[in-house]
Amino acid sequence: MKLMIGIQMACLVAALTVTRATDNQNTNFQELLSGKIVPLTLKFKDLNEDWRRFAASGTADAGGAAAVYLSMLGRGGGSSSASFYTKGQTITIGSETYLIAYRALMKAVDIPALQLAMSRGGSQPPEPERPTTQTTLALALLNLRTTGSFTDVRPFNLELEMTGSETAVATDEEKRTQETSKASMTNLRKLGTALITYERERKVLPTLTDAKTAQAELELYVANKNVFVHPESKEPYQSNPALSGKRLSDIAKPEKTVVFYEASAATDGTRGVLYLDGHVERVAEAIWSRLKQASQAP
Repeated sequence: MKLMIGIQMACLVAALTVTRATDNQNTNFQELLSGKIVPLTLKFKDLNEDWRRFAASGTADAGGAAAVYLSMLGRGGGSSSASFYTKGQTITIGSETYLIAYRALMKAVDIPALQLAMSRGGSQPPEPERPTTQTTLALALLNLRTTGSFTDVRPFNLELEMTGSETAVATDEEKRTQETSKASMTNLRKLGTALITYERERKVLPTLTDAKTAQAELELYVANKNVFVHPESKEPYQSNPALSGKRLSDIAKPEKTVVFYEASAATDGTRGVLYLDGHVERVAEAIWSRLKQASQAP
């Protein structure tokens, strides 16, 4: 058991790479509870990037039906994990070592009222109270010998704590990524239209030795010069110099030959590419390396 707790504590401290825990101090509860060694309370606004949020099991503060209702409210309780905030400091009192952490003081759930409401057919529990920057955090000492485990260690994020919705944050990020990807693919598609128009008029492909030259060749065929750069990174789309001045009819497989592509992979590990026949797609990096070689792109 001691070995397991030691490993768990080591993992937690290892995650706190942006801050150094204070030296382990040997004191007594009277000194600790005086508030002179560490603050007895803090506010969310007092926390910064040096702090870590984590879950700790084995810190029951409710049981039975109360634990069930608190779990439904997303508030922890019973044998479920509870959320704490720490900088990784420890303190020794007697023969026991404690992790110095803090826990939010939220409005107590009226369990009898909640039981009554649900017994009358209420199917949805009330929305849990959301913290604010002024929400009080109370000192919590986690005994490293008896605490079950430390899990879900992550950097403190004030905005996330205020919204209380990791799913919403993730969804917003996903939407932003999707919108950026869609805009980039639209740019590449417009470059494809410009390229085909150029080739039809001049019977050869433009000079594509580099992004700047390619833009100079094609800018008369686009309505907005922004199509030559990625909408978010502002990196110019890279061109394939191996196609410079060639006739389209000389290319054996235009539908498999890359002519323009994103300079960097997206956060999802894919890269947008434009093929010589005008169609676009996103390809994984493993596929891109082979595709680039086959198209003789740099």
